[in-house]
Amino acid sequence: MAEYYGVRHLSPACAFYVGKFLDRTKPKAVLIEGPSDLNELIDGLCDHKVRLPAAILAYTTEAPVRTVMYPMAEFSPEYQAMVWAKRNGVPVEFCDLPSGSLLYRDEKSEESTEDEHDEEIPHEKSVYEKLEEITGLDNDTFWEYRFEHANNFDDFMAAAEEYGRSIREFSESDEHNELREAYMRRIIAETEENHGLTAVITGAFHTAGIKDKPFSDKDRKLTDKLKTVDSKSTLMPYSYYRLSSRSGYGAGSKAPGYYEILWRNRLNSTLENTAPEYLSRLAAYQRKNGYTASSAEVIEAMRLAETLAAMRSGRLPSMNDLRDAAVTCIGHGSFGEISLACADIEIGTKIGELPEGTVCTSVQEDFMHKLKELKLEKYRSASAEELALDLRENLRVKSEKSAFLDLHRSFFMHRLLEAGIHFGELLRNTQDTATWSEKWTVSWTPETEIQIVEASLKGDTVEEAARISLNLELANSETLSKTAETLYRALLCGLPDCIKTAAASVQKMAVDCASPMEEGTTIGTLSTIVRFGTIRKLEPKPLESIISQLYLKFCLQIYSACICDDNAAAEMITALTAVHDACLAHEFLEDERFVKVLLSIADSDMVNPLLSGFACALLTERGKIAPEKLNEMVARHLSRGTPPPEAAAWFEGLAKRNRRSLIGRITLWESLCNFISELDDEEFKAVLIALRRTFSDFSPAEKSDIAENIGEVLGISTEQAAEIISAPVTAEEQQTIDELDDFDFGDI
Repeated sequence: MAEYYGVRHLSPACAFYVGKFLDRTKPKAVLIEGPSDLNELIDGLCDHKVRLPAAILAYTTEAPVRTVMYPMAEFSPEYQAMVWAKRNGVPVEFCDLPSGSLLYRDEKSEESTEDEHDEEIPHEKSVYEKLEEITGLDNDTFWEYRFEHANNFDDFMAAAEEYGRSIREFSESDEHNELREAYMRRIIAETEENHGLTAVITGAFHTAGIKDKPFSDKDRKLTDKLKTVDSKSTLMPYSYYRLSSRSGYGAGSKAPGYYEILWRNRLNSTLENTAPEYLSRLAAYQRKNGYTASSAEVIEAMRLAETLAAMRSGRLPSMNDLRDAAVTCIGHGSFGEISLACADIEIGTKIGELPEGTVCTSVQEDFMHKLKELKLEKYRSASAEELALDLRENLRVKSEKSAFLDLHRSFFMHRLLEAGIHFGELLRNTQDTATWSEKWTVSWTPETEIQIVEASLKGDTVEEAARISLNLELANSETLSKTAETLYRALLCGLPDCIKTAAASVQKMAVDCASPMEEGTTIGTLSTIVRFGTIRKLEPKPLESIISQLYLKFCLQIYSACICDDNAAAEMITALTAVHDACLAHEFLEDERFVKVLLSIADSDMVNPLLSGFACALLTERGKIAPEKLNEMVARHLSRGTPPPEAAAWFEGLAKRNRRSLIGRITLWESLCNFISELDDEEFKAVLIALRRTFSDFSPAEKSDIAENIGEVLGISTEQAAEIISAPVTAEEQQTIDELDDFDFGDI
């Protein structure tokens, strides 16, 4: 014999009355909706050290990882049934399909979705939409009026049973649900045979399907050979935010924070205090965050909420009544004014915790151990927090572990990223030279925990998972620059063996590399590693020899590579910049060799003019070109002897570096003004794009100085020149611009 209790998952009323149901029934065993192969997780979930919310997670053992999850809060009726069973010494187990079968179903569902055509499928109303049409209330408000505010056990049980039948009546038949219910009936029959009177706690939808149907031969045949996939399982902490973001029956609650208020007041027999508590907490949040919220507004909101509930036939105000009243009285008619307060109260920021030994994967254990060891436990929060790291040795502490705490924190954060675990995001450093400093935005989400579980497929620890990921990238890398980038990330992770492997791969690929662009980019990456590596305990000598080897090849090949089209020229600028910076940073590189190469590029009419101008800019910045020579180059390139587009490209390259020095050269602006003034309309149109692109990168202060120079050249005042330069483009001018090769000036 079995007694059935149909629930709505994460319902405080269902959680409260399940205890009364079990007290009255006095079962010899308890069955709960959940994967039947995960019974061993129940003890861990009921551990007194566990802080809910938490979840049972099952996942496939092969990539791509698929998961099924069963989240629990303190007000989950399933959890309260477990607690009752443990307290009363009654066996408690799950009765749903094994997790491998549920995951197999998910796999088939994904395949069928991919096979669907792109044609539009008419929207069919869900069972809840149908119920809302009948009741005239949204489903959550209807549930709260009829069930969460119910005070009589028998009335609640009768209403819950009818609710389950209504859901089933308005739902379409589903083969998967039929299989699940056949399996549940089988487990129920076996449990009754072994223990006797059994209490069955399932979703109200399933209760209506299994209560009046005894286990049959048809059920046996259907469940004898279940299709399954290999899977593992674990417990994981969960959050109220994640509970609120899930949708659909059995999946979650839109307002777990509010439901916790309901739950506490239900336990204290003070259900009528829910409304004033909600409004009082909302007002307190507003005051704390700089908004006005008077006691009179709270009182008026309370009166309005009670009136709204009475109009909708509710005994007590629902959450929607309270929110509507709060918008009117406390938000002064604007939900935006109280939206953050509503989120704080209705959803909340609560995150669960599990004691050591409760979680079931080694990567989870390692993650939690590292948080404790590196003193990062406080950052395990749903709200994003900034973590500032100083990687230098802290000389004010005694132990080596404490002296390099931030460095090891950095290693850990980077290893997490490589393992696919997004616990932190590295922020861009505003000081490019501050290689000893890092800033991270750190926040924990249940997705983080799922990623930790997925990382267990790569290794037993975070470090091992990161190492395997990097080694896999090295094995699949086909370019020198990509391999060097992997080497850099291995350095950030503090993985010496991985660094050694990556460095060997770089050296091997450098021998066969024939692309100056690849070589230049790689020199830049390796230079950064050498400069940055000392603070991360890297011996730079092996990399210095590789940089020197690449540098020599680059200098021999770069001139020929600069005879290229405009697309390649943009890439070559990146390579030239990287090698230029490396030469300035490292004494072991023969700087004069690079200067000679730049001189040959700057003085050539064969190379791309953009690169010729850029080489001239680098030489000017280094002080390696005489003023007379620079004036000669300006006069040659900005003259009628040079095709206008090439002249504009040369000037664009020249203006990419050392602008302050260029602005002070009045002869440059004289040449530019003369060059432009001699162009006819068609020629001017041809150079306009390059000129606009060039000047778009100049700062307002730089443009002001240029205006002063141009004013002097043209013989007009600085104010007049600035007015002309800053004047908006007329409609006629804009039309002319729009006709130029469909160029998009929107971002300039």
